[in-house]
Amino acid sequence: MKKFFFGLLALLVLLAIVGLMLPGKMEITRHITIAAPAENIFEEINDLERWGRWSYWNDLYKDDMQLTYGDKRVGSGAWYSWTGKKSGDGKVTITESIPGSSIKTDLDFMEHGVAKGWYTFTPKNDSTQLTIGFSSDLGPNPISRWFGIIMKPEMNKAFDYNLTHLKALAEAKPVK
Repeated sequence: MKKFFFGLLALLVLLAIVGLMLPGKMEITRHITIAAPAENIFEEINDLERWGRWSYWNDLYKDDMQLTYGDKRVGSGAWYSWTGKKSGDGKVTITESIPGSSIKTDLDFMEHGVAKGWYTFTPKNDSTQLTIGFSSDLGPNPISRWFGIIMKPEMNKAFDYNLTHLKALAEAKPVK
């Protein structure tokens, strides 16, 4: 029994040491080309009430998340918060909104910290390249760094889902 506890302790120490060597920041960037003008995509992201139409997380936790919107729901200063047993609690705020060009957000995961999100719209002939980015400082905690490694594949899945759904929504709209 003594050997088991020493072995377990050694494993925990090893995991902590490796965790300290893992990246202290999680950054993800994905993009897609959409056969639509930037305005068709921009309005879907700039209006927080539309996020339920394309957001992976809103779809994944649709039966769990309780959403509360701020007085402003579109553009810079707009926000919504969520709470749920499975989804946890958090808040997204649009911190910058430049029509047809870019949107920046703060994603407040409460006790887990604030991450930065961004969306950029780049004209490509008759199409638009939409880029989604995410950056989170994981800090010095080895558990947070392990969590970053574990969450990265799920974040990539979420970004692909979001891009695919935004593409379908934007391409279905008439060109203005």
